[in-house]
Amino acid sequence: MRMKDLKPLIEKNRSYRRFDFGRKISEDFLVALVDAARMSQSAANLQPLSYITVSKEEMVTEVHKHMRWAGYLPDWNGPVNVERPVAYIVVLGNTEVKQTYREVDAGLAMQNMCICAAAEGIGSCMIGNLDKNMLVKLLEIPEQYEIIYAVAFGFPVEQVQIVPFAGDVKYYRNENQEHFVPKRLLKDILIKRG
Repeated sequence: MRMKDLKPLIEKNRSYRRFDFGRKISEDFLVALVDAARMSQSAANLQPLSYITVSKEEMVTEVHKHMRWAGYLPDWNGPVNVERPVAYIVVLGNTEVKQTYREVDAGLAMQNMCICAAAEGIGSCMIGNLDKNMLVKLLEIPEQYEIIYAVAFGFPVEQVQIVPFAGDVKYYRNENQEHFVPKRLLKDILIKRG
């Protein structure tokens, strides 16, 4: 695959926050995403990450209660019931493994999962604002693990459009609930060439 073939997939890989709760994702697919995460680069190859998949509807509903959605949208409290994610993958750090650049490892692993999901038409949203204490109890996470992030998955019911940066990085929605994400232009971030 060439970069020109991959770029549309990267552009399609947005943070989606509204999904079709009626379209489920198989546990096997989530396991395949974890396998893709496992293959990501890792600082000093320490591989400090572990994962929990959540796909059973009752547990997805419980996990969802502990997520905080879209901080830039103050008038929106997260997806309504029919637009909730249908699955989550919780990213854990193993405290018994040296934690050099753990956040970088997590970012790389989650990006692998999200790109692979996008290739199958499945949207995702990486979530760092969550109630970790409640999730540790709910998911019965062993003591040696810490929650780093969670990633929500589902078939998107919204379009997310990239728009040129115009002085504010905050994503927003218009009156039709269309979602827009400002991105800085290449000419504004490429400081020097050659």
